[in-house]
Amino acid sequence: MRADRSQLSVAILGRASRLLTSFDAHPGDRLVAAIDLRGRYREPFANWDAATNAPVARLRSDLELMPRIAEADLCRAAKDISQGGIVGTAAMLAECSGVGIKIDVRAVPKPHSAPIDRWLMTFPSFGYLLAVAPGDVGAVTRLFSERDIAAADIGGVFEGAEVAIADGETVEVIWDFERASLIGAPRRETVA
Repeated sequence: MRADRSQLSVAILGRASRLLTSFDAHPGDRLVAAIDLRGRYREPFANWDAATNAPVARLRSDLELMPRIAEADLCRAAKDISQGGIVGTAAMLAECSGVGIKIDVRAVPKPHSAPIDRWLMTFPSFGYLLAVAPGDVGAVTRLFSERDIAAADIGGVFEGAEVAIADGETVEVIWDFERASLIGAPRRETVA
């Protein structure tokens, strides 16, 4: 294929004793965002690059966090933050799990220089949303903090069909699965 830019395609093969999926978030879970803020925007795009100039050993160790969290049974469901940004990824996680999600935008870890509206739509090179039982939030955020990766409880998972963002008392519904599907995942009944 010919293109005017370099391109990269990656496939990873391996074995895992426990997997994290996008299908197991439960009402009552807390939504944790973990994002490597040690980077910069690849202007003019909404891509946050925390990998290109990072030491290889650090990147490898950072990538070991998710399997460690899974194997320690500290997380029910997770999704890497994709091109849909934090809000779009939360909507994908909600649709797959058949739940609603409410995000407190004031709790989202972000670089000081990034406006929140841009940041919520940013695709970070290392970023995850995790559905975590309330009692495990501290353990999960500590594991990321030990690697200098920002992690915070940014909201909750609830029974319902909406994804909303809140800024103080102001709440805005971003997506309502009763009206339309986002990625086509069939809605399912959640198991509490």
